[in-house]
Amino acid sequence: MTVFVTGATGVLGRPVVRLLRAAGREVRALCRSPENHTLLAKLGATPVEAELFDAGSMARAMQDCESLLHLATKIPDAAQMKEPGAWDENDRIRRDGTHALVEAAAQVEGLRSIVYPSVTFVYADHGDQWIDATSAAVDAASNLQSTLDAEADVARFAATAPERRGVVLRFGAFYGPASPLSRQTLDMARKGLAMPVAAAGAYKSFIWIDDAAEAVVAALDRAPSGLFDVVEDEPSTQRELRAALAAATGRRRLFPLPRWLLRSALPAETRGLLARSQRVSNTRFRKATGWRPSVPDQRAGWLRMNAACATGPDRDLQAENRRASTDPHPNHP
Repeated sequence: MTVFVTGATGVLGRPVVRLLRAAGREVRALCRSPENHTLLAKLGATPVEAELFDAGSMARAMQDCESLLHLATKIPDAAQMKEPGAWDENDRIRRDGTHALVEAAAQVEGLRSIVYPSVTFVYADHGDQWIDATSAAVDAASNLQSTLDAEADVARFAATAPERRGVVLRFGAFYGPASPLSRQTLDMARKGLAMPVAAAGAYKSFIWIDDAAEAVVAALDRAPSGLFDVVEDEPSTQRELRAALAAATGRRRLFPLPRWLLRSALPAETRGLLARSQRVSNTRFRKATGWRPSVPDQRAGWLRMNAACATGPDRDLQAENRRASTDPHPNHP
């Protein structure tokens, strides 16, 4: 099987490409810079230059490919989020890029499946209720409308022929050693501090990055068309998150900084989005594919994170993050 991947140099794309290559699959990856060309070759992928927003260019690049993983994204960092137009490029990749890719994929005779990573942030606040894609109300902020448009395009691809599949994975928030945001969170915890983004009893659904990569490959192999949630087994409340961070860093407790400090970093709409309680279930995806996260909850995850970062950030990983053309923590809303 030859798989075409966009966003292959991102935090999600890198482990996905490694898994695909370990399974003996050929990987072609969209490449837009000499630096990424070197990184992709190191990962074992074949770099391909093409124009993401041009369906004809992408159709030529994907000839003879059987599957497409559209993992590209461009999330502004915290320092840029309040600037006008901060989300424009990400919206264009999600909306226009996905639309062009679906148009291109429909022209490639042997291309049978598309997998697209969406986010659970599109769900409304549901308190302590367990929710999934079949039961949750969708209430997307303006910077998430484009991902709903992308989801619709993936569904449109699946409708073009009975043998074609369009799989959307709504991921929880990514965390792990490859995420600068995760490292910042851990550094704060080591100093005895935590920055809550919601009320203490609000649930947040996370997913370990390597588990997310495994889910992408599982979806490619075994998921039927549709929407699926990819999260940890047991989402934590903000209170439980602080306890998990304290346990991981050997502290009795963490001092929560006042949430009003977020006002200087995030726009009001994003703060409101993060304040929601979303206790998301992965049951449907587990049943459909047999996938199961290796990190079941944040208590286990932050212990693993602390152990991985105990000797400092990996230099190779830092270099890869600097070269990456996609967002360093792509599953932020």
